[in-house]
This record gives sequence, C-alpha cells and structure tokens, in this order.
Amino acid sequence: MYQAETIFTALKPTIRELAAGETLFATGDATRGFFAVRKGQIRLVRFGASGRATILFVARRGERFAEASLFAGTYHCDAQAVTDSTVACFAKTEALALLQNDADARLNLTADLARQVMALRSALALRDIRSARERLLAYLVAQAGADGRTVIIKGLLKDLAATVGLTPEVLYRTLAQLEAERIIRRGDGTITLT
Repeated sequence: MYQAETIFTALKPTIRELAAGETLFATGDATRGFFAVRKGQIRLVRFGASGRATILFVARRGERFAEASLFAGTYHCDAQAVTDSTVACFAKTEALALLQNDADARLNLTADLARQVMALRSALALRDIRSARERLLAYLVAQAGADGRTVIIKGLLKDLAATVGLTPEVLYRTLAQLEAERIIRRGDGTITLT
C-alpha cells in the first residue's frame, strides 16, 4: 500500500499513466476527486495573467494532492506531470462518503492538511527574506535532514527556485557563489551545508 493511500484503503482508485508534460487537470475543470502519486512527480501550478507560472506544490511518490477538490466545484490550478508518472485517482463521492463515516480517516486527513498549512506558512516566511543568499540559506537550514546538514533535492532545480521564490538564474548564481565560498557542497541530488 502506498503511504498516501493508507487512510483510503476502502476506496478503489482508478490508475492513470501520464507522460512527462501531460496535464492531469486544468484550472476550471470540474473536480473529480483527489490523487496520490505512485510513480514520478506531479506539479501543481497556477498561471498569472502575464503567463508567469507559480508552482504551488510538487507531489512525489507516496504523496497526495488536490484534496481541497473534495470541497470545491472546480480545480484552482493545473496539475502537470514533471516526469512520466502514475497516479491513483480517488473519486470525490466515495472519498466524501468515507470521510463522513470514518473518524480515523477524517483525523488522518486533517493532520496531513495541517502539516501542509505549516509548510506553506514556512514558505511564505521565506519569501519575506529579501536577499536571495539569505533566503536560500534559510531554506537549506530548514530542510536539512537528520544530520542537520544534508538537504535532498527532489526534482528539478527550477522547482527549487520556484519553491523559494527565486528565478532559476538567480538560484543557480547563488548556489555557485555559496559553493565557491565553501558554505555548501553540491552532490548528486543533495546540497550539504559545510
């Protein structure tokens, strides 16, 4: 059983395969339910009037997304596959019925959503830091693993840039400066604070 699906074991999801770049749903589409990533990565993105993309969340293997669609008529963002991906699709009516009748499922979903709210608040606090260097360092310190130094980079660096509210170019330049100053060491899929 996939981690994101454990509280919904009573439901029978439909499985959808997506090619990299394929759209699962678009802003304004009628909601059908929520999803869990079994393989790959799904990016939730909102486009501004100018066409600028704001990445809201990148769901990875074992993570759920679009739970808010259970309580909305339409999706409020686009969901796009970053890589070839497999998602489990949980129908809205069945999920709502389960939540209505299962206190454990309600509690688990509420706890997961509360963790997402905390993560979003942290992301907003980061965006208040004006210096790209200080913002990136604050993010790395907050994301460091058990050793307090190593950050695992999941996905693309341009997604990291969007997460911390920097352009990819500014992120790359800042990473290079921090590495040149030996404040960080970059590895394959990791950044280590030295």
